[in-house]
Amino acid sequence: MIDGGKRTIQVNVKMSEEDYKLLQAAASALWPEAILSNSGILLGLARIAAKDILGKTPKAKVAAKKGR
Repeated sequence: MIDGGKRTIQVNVKMSEEDYKLLQAAASALWPEAILSNSGILLGLARIAAKDILGKTPKAKVAAKKGR
């Protein structure tokens, strides 16, 4: 986070139990010993996914769009 500042944007999310269990399982696989809050799970996984998406080369981005 920039300058270690406090998070200032609030986002409310509603999801199915199935979606939450999937995210929780992914978080447990990544951070097996961590005690995570619901928001910690979502933020952690979202940051990983965003960095992955933004880190792709333009050629990979085009291929990913065609695969949808």
